[in-house]
Amino acid sequence: MKKPSNELVLDLNLSLIDEPPRVARREINAADIKELGDSIKAIGLLQPILVRPMGGRYEIIAGHRRFLAHVSAGLTKIRCLSKTMTDQEAALARATENLGRVDLTPLEEAEEYYDLINVHGLTVETVGQKFGKTPGTIKRRMDILKMPPILQDAVHSGRVSISAAEELWPISDLTQLEYYLTFAVENGCTKEVARQWCHSWRDSVRRDSNPGVESGGAVSPLAPRPIYVSCDLCAGPIELEKAVRMTICTACHTVIKSNM
Repeated sequence: MKKPSNELVLDLNLSLIDEPPRVARREINAADIKELGDSIKAIGLLQPILVRPMGGRYEIIAGHRRFLAHVSAGLTKIRCLSKTMTDQEAALARATENLGRVDLTPLEEAEEYYDLINVHGLTVETVGQKFGKTPGTIKRRMDILKMPPILQDAVHSGRVSISAAEELWPISDLTQLEYYLTFAVENGCTKEVARQWCHSWRDSVRRDSNPGVESGGAVSPLAPRPIYVSCDLCAGPIELEKAVRMTICTACHTVIKSNM
């Protein structure tokens, strides 16, 4: 099949290619790039990268890792599909490839949506239609970008779920937030438990702000307070000191849960 007139397959020198202005991946594993480079050197590039011409040079639209792998392998040329695109078309094509990855983190996904909406002028509804998401889901993902950096990092690394982070977000005292977040990471945390922690923090703030109650200022992380963990059976919050320990085998635990 003949390619459209604005598409060309070219073998380009790496020196003529510019990396994308914004890379979706926050971390790029050097070992993975080297492994991909070794594979390309051995069997060749199976799929050309997508670029667009930019004043005598070319900008990567899709295939950034394959480009880096060529650099790692010491290759000088790469097979490219060159296609003329507007800035918005390029952003959509780049986002389509990035959002199609199953291992894109929620934070990286949020940054893709933000770029399309706030940099390239698409509406939330348009982005939702193009990627099969509801407007509410798009907005919820972008809300991650409004969270404190320690929550963003925890969600990005998968140490806490989005729902747990959303429940912890109202804790405006960063010392207290870090305390609860550390406990969540070390011990696990459901949405319900995170919500209970937030309620406990709000109660302590109200007690401190009550003029009839002696106040010591901000609540110390070392001050006694109820700590909630998730029940293994119902996943509901329970105070740690009231939790009952059971020593049972995996098979019995499975039977108990299946009969709940």
